Amino acid sequence: MKINIIPAFGAILASMLLLTACEKNQFALKENVFVTGKARLKVNFASSYGANPLYQVNIDGIRVSNGLTFFTPFPGGGLNTGGSNYADYLAAEPGMRKITISRPFLGTAKDSVELASATVDLTADKIYSLYFVDTAANTTSVLVEDILNSPDSGFAKFRFINLMPDMPTADLYFGTGTTAATSTKVAGPIAYKGVSDYFTIPITTGTVWSVRPGGAASSTTADTSYTSASTLTNQRIYTVVTRGYRLVRAAADVRKRNVSFIYNR
Repeated sequence: MKINIIPAFGAILASMLLLTACEKNQFALKENVFVTGKARLKVNFASSYGANPLYQVNIDGIRVSNGLTFFTPFPGGGLNTGGSNYADYLAAEPGMRKITISRPFLGTAKDSVELASATVDLTADKIYSLYFVDTAANTTSVLVEDILNSPDSGFAKFRFINLMPDMPTADLYFGTGTTAATSTKVAGPIAYKGVSDYFTIPITTGTVWSVRPGGAASSTTADTSYTSASTLTNQRIYTVVTRGYRLVRAAADVRKRNVSFIYNR
């Protein structure tokens, strides 16, 4: 099967991706400008390895990404992630698609070691995010449908997904700090691989996000936190991700517990 890839970000990436391009099916990169009759897909490899190996995304055996490192949504990016500043999705043929994450042979685009794979059923004109999580034999995946209706002006829209394998449930807090007096629970408890309902927050309130184990008192120390005014951009849509491992705390370890914000719109 042959696949065209039409990127919307950068001539360098375009030239790399078009090396595998041809005519039959199309995977297009463009921020929230969608082709009628196609499914849209974002791949998020949240499997954290200490060596942080370079990996690539394949769809039905065709490489569709450049070389990526943890934690980079593809296509697109977010806050406390790799990638771009855009909310891109792939435009894919509907139906059963096999998504594979692999390490490439050094200096090539050929697969060396397969790290993860999932076969997903995509519906035309629907929008999806596929998350891979945990490592080695425990690697698993979850496919989530994204709803990208914009919130009212003056608000940002969020959804929370718990991708921390050693945190059975997680609560998400938001406010001006991480203490009980300065933060309020906005989602939770969310089970591992579970996803919250969407919620909105006024863009003028707070900058600090924090995560605690599900049901923990708000007075307990947060497991991890992230501070950025950029998380409250007017009418933007994000997925808040808790990732890594709760018990990994060393600042230099890529597997450490963390919070990221994926751009959806």
